[in-house]
Amino acid sequence: MAQDTTGGTVIAQTLATLGVKDVFALHGGHLDAFLVACPDAGIRLIDFRHEASAGHAADAYARSSEAGFGVCVVTAGPGFTNALTPITSAYVDAVPTLFIVGSPPLREVETNPLQGGIDQIAMAAPVTKWAHRVTSTERIPDLIEKAVRIARSGRPGPVLLDIPIDVMFMPVREAMFPVYQRPAAPDRPAPSVDAVTRVLNALRSAERPLIIAGGGTVFSRCSPALQRFAELSGVPVAASTMARGILPENHPQYIGGIAGVGGAVAGGNPPDVVVMAGARAGMYLGGRSGGIIPHDATVIQIDVDGAEIGRMRPINQAIVADCGEAFKTFADAAQDLQWPDRTAWVDMLQTGRYPYELMFGDAPKETKPGVLHPYHAVKAAMHALNENTVVCIDGGESAGWAAVTARSAGPGLCMANGYLGCLGISQGFAIGAAIANPDKPVAIFSGDGAFGFNLQELDTMVRHELPIVAIVLNNACWAISKTGQDIVFGENRRSIVGLNSTSYDQVAVAFGGEGETVTSYERIAPAIKQAQDSRKPTCINLIVDPDVVNPAIVAMVGDPSVSDEIMIPYYENIPA
Repeated sequence: MAQDTTGGTVIAQTLATLGVKDVFALHGGHLDAFLVACPDAGIRLIDFRHEASAGHAADAYARSSEAGFGVCVVTAGPGFTNALTPITSAYVDAVPTLFIVGSPPLREVETNPLQGGIDQIAMAAPVTKWAHRVTSTERIPDLIEKAVRIARSGRPGPVLLDIPIDVMFMPVREAMFPVYQRPAAPDRPAPSVDAVTRVLNALRSAERPLIIAGGGTVFSRCSPALQRFAELSGVPVAASTMARGILPENHPQYIGGIAGVGGAVAGGNPPDVVVMAGARAGMYLGGRSGGIIPHDATVIQIDVDGAEIGRMRPINQAIVADCGEAFKTFADAAQDLQWPDRTAWVDMLQTGRYPYELMFGDAPKETKPGVLHPYHAVKAAMHALNENTVVCIDGGESAGWAAVTARSAGPGLCMANGYLGCLGISQGFAIGAAIANPDKPVAIFSGDGAFGFNLQELDTMVRHELPIVAIVLNNACWAISKTGQDIVFGENRRSIVGLNSTSYDQVAVAFGGEGETVTSYERIAPAIKQAQDSRKPTCINLIVDPDVVNPAIVAMVGDPSVSDEIMIPYYENIPA
């Protein structure tokens, strides 16, 4: 290596060798040796106004790009602590991301240095698969390669490298383990022959079989194999929040999200054999309630992480395997078998795919002059979008309205708040998705409360000329919290749940974008089309009725009339 090569240059060169083309970042002096080296390495820097958004962008990039992982680089101290939220979000949602953070010089330890005095590795360790401080320039290449390998192997997740500024700026004469080419991808585990036989026998003999696809199907690139198996077997496929679009929206065996499954269970026609494919048990699959996966169902769980299998309930067939490899094997074996006709079962699930249409289909589209019904407003906006649009959903109650009407352009192209329940993710998600998918428009659906967390990223969208339309459901309140307080304590006890009806569209204009406040149902579709046709960052500010309550939120909070339970809003109630 040339004597003027710095640690920062080696970081850029190593990332480029590993296939990294885009890095999400916010400037900090600790990073300069890396930042100035990126153009020569062929790496594009996408700079943000807040580190949290940069981290969320790396997350979305991992979900929606061919690369399959994202990189975020932030500075020391507050830059790192601002990034802890997206690191944690990526951890609980199992998204492969590399976070590189700066830190004070090694020689300044215990001197109360600028942006120091904290152990960034100790803080990151509980919410990463691996966190490590690089103390030698000679080790930069192999430690970066190791970090990327860990992030992507097994159960995916975030990793973190802390690189002190003196290591970043130090001249590098030789690397101990240089990375000259992209390492070979590891082989993916497949199910045993006996497991395949047992799974196919269980599905063939079932009356109401079901596959629930989770995030593991997205990162295993499972769609082609899953589609082939669904077509051969006739078994319907539902998607968890992370897996929306795992099959085409109009595919005969695809029933969209899990709403139709919940309706079938409530209607007395529950699935009797369920395959959880890369889908984790928890709140989004009904928790302990049995409302999605019945207690008496035969459950087959496929997960690359054996520790995930059996969470919350016994599993009848446990398969530690990659979902893509599993369904390739299933499809190969299924083509020589006879399968029952599942048409009636699939049709029944399809009838429950859009439950809010039954509840609100006949409701007025404008509840009062200048105020929109939130369900009709979101549905109209969603259907007005180009069918190729990447959708990013954010918020509490607003996310509930968007989720039941959402359409996905493909795997990883419909994103929403995950298990962290983090608000304010949509701007970062949208920017990451736009960089990963330059041929696709991107749309945000967000509540006004959530949108305010990272409002400044409208500036980022404008500077990078990204075709993002932000659709804000503006009801001038924290709606999910308002509803929860009303149910538990009564409407006269509301506390810090009100907001102003802000002109978010004008904020977009002030940053150099475009915007419009919409108060008429008939104006929604034209406004969306105009915004997408312009390919300019645009905010559509929809004025929606705060008094129309999303039924999902009511179900989450619970029924206060049940006298023998202690209400624990958003969680399972506790017997009194």
